[in-house]
Parts: sequence; C-alpha cells; structure tokens
Amino acid sequence: MDSSRVNRVEIELNQWRSREERFSKLFSFNLSSNRALLKEKLDYYDRIAARYKGTQDLDERFALRVLRQERSRIEKQLYPNLLLRLLRRLLIAPLKEQIIIRQDNRKTEQNSQALHQQVQRTGFSDLSVKIDEQIRQGQQQFSIPVSYYLNDKERIDHQLSFAKDQSGQYHFEGYKTVLYNEAKPDEKRQQYFSMRHEYNINTTEAYNLLSGRCIQNGGTWLQLDLNDKDQHGSFRIKQFHSDYGYDLDKVLRQLPLKELTRTEETDKLKNALKNGQKVSVSFVKDGKEQRFYIEANPQFKSVNIYDEHSRKITLHTALGNKTMDAMKVAHKTNEQQQQTHSKKNGIKLG
Repeated sequence: MDSSRVNRVEIELNQWRSREERFSKLFSFNLSSNRALLKEKLDYYDRIAARYKGTQDLDERFALRVLRQERSRIEKQLYPNLLLRLLRRLLIAPLKEQIIIRQDNRKTEQNSQALHQQVQRTGFSDLSVKIDEQIRQGQQQFSIPVSYYLNDKERIDHQLSFAKDQSGQYHFEGYKTVLYNEAKPDEKRQQYFSMRHEYNINTTEAYNLLSGRCIQNGGTWLQLDLNDKDQHGSFRIKQFHSDYGYDLDKVLRQLPLKELTRTEETDKLKNALKNGQKVSVSFVKDGKEQRFYIEANPQFKSVNIYDEHSRKITLHTALGNKTMDAMKVAHKTNEQQQQTHSKKNGIKLG
C-alpha cells in the first residue's frame, strides 16, 4: 500500500468526532441519547458511506465496514421497529444515497471550477489537472510546486497551498514565492502571499515586490521591507495609503517624458508603474530623446531613474543643470497661469 495515501473515511469521522466534542461542552445533558444529534450523526455517516462507496483503498474499505455496523446500531436506537428500519434501508436509504452522490459531484465540480479561476487570476496556468487529482484524493491539505526561469539569471519557485474546510470545500490559501538570482547566489528572497489577505497579489506583482519595487493594490502602494523579516522568512510589507500624499501624476509631469504627449501612452505608463514594473521611457532634452528607466518610489514621493546600464542616477544627472533650470521656470510659469485662471473663475486655491 502507498503509505502517502490518506484514509478519507477516517478524516471525516474525526471531523464528526471533533464536532460532537464541541457540542458536549456546550450542553449539560448527555448527548449520546439525544435524538436530534443521533439523526444528524446517522445522516452524516450515510453521506460518508455514499461518498466513498466505490473506494479501492483497503484501509478505507475496512473503515466503511466498521462504519456500517455503527450505522446499524444508531438505526436500532432511533427506529426500534423492525419494519421501519427495513423501509428505511430498502426505500429511503438508496434514494438518499443517489441524492448525496449528485449533490457531492455538483459541489466538487463547482469547487474545482472556482479554484481554477482563482489560480488563473493569480497568474498560474495549466494546473487544473494537478488540482483535480489532489481533490480526488481527499487530503485535508496539499501543495503544488511551480518553477520557471524569468530570464537567463533569475529563477522563481512558487509553492501553492490548498486546504479543506469543515464543509469539505477546498480553498486556495496562498503561495510562497522564492526568487533566485544566479548573479547574486547569496541573495535569495522569499515571501508568502496569502489569498485571505486584503491584498491578493498576483505572480507579476509578487516578482516585482521581491525585486524591491513598489506596486499599487486597491489604491494603496505596497513595498517589501527587505531589511525586516518575520520568523517565517517573509518580509514586512510597508503600506502607503492615499493620505500619505504620493501623487504619481504630479511626479510624472515634472519629467520631460515623451510618453506624456499622448493620453494612451500616459495611461499605459502609469498602469505599468502601478503594477511595479521598471519602465523604459524617453526624456526629451534640447529636442533630442534619451532612454532611461523609471520605477515608482512612493516612500520618497518620486520615481527612481536608471540609465541604460541599469545604474541608479539622480534626476539632476539625467537632465543636467540647464534643463533642470528650464523645467523649474516652466513649472513656475504654469502654476502662475493656473492661479490667474482660477481667480478669474472665482476659485480659491489652498
């Protein structure tokens, strides 16, 4: 026998046992002879028997044989009349079994589809077969590894975690991501992203966060504090809410970006920055274009600028003194024009 297999019948019986123990603590009277509880228990056992009727696992089949004896004992306690018990076994029980099987199949299919959709939205594809295979085994918890190269130097490993709740439904709990950089073998970064957190991070955002960049999620900017880990090796998440005052539009308008001349390109640029990407842009200087890379930096209410060799540089270096002075004059003139326009229209500026 495969020692890694799980006895699903035993798991479900233990779940009922835990439930019964909880109820015994809530009520002062003896529950072993309580008719309402016995009916619920018999229905629960009937569902287990119907659900795993065709199992080929020897351990589960033995558990079902013992379960059949326990069901018979409860039946006698609930229905002392032999004719009633025969009626239940010959007419009611088979009908209930078919209903249970159909209900379980429908729930399993719906649960499976919901998991597939959630996993795909998060950025994982082609996992449907593996997920369904694990669900069929009925384990309480399972995980699925996913690993791939992002480029010639970076590899990313994901470990997706799933768990079954008390109702038998599986949930995508979250995933642990580890980013390896062969150019920096000692700089392994890992983070657990929970699907039960208010921020559901997809795989692209996860990579960008582990690369040290910021993302905007639900109107809040997020960044990993790469100098602060918890006991599980994950980084603390720094949050910059809207009232922190980071205005990406304003920051971009302070740069001589060619991409700002067209609305479509502007929106594309802002969306990429909010997604945590390092974006290639064109600075227009004295009628000439020069390529740089920028990424959002909400903590310092700015953007980080990199040259063509991915070296971080200052805006002063990127633009030069003359260009900087010209930009300051242009921004000052623009502000004065806005104030004049506002006064004419009766608008008071704060």
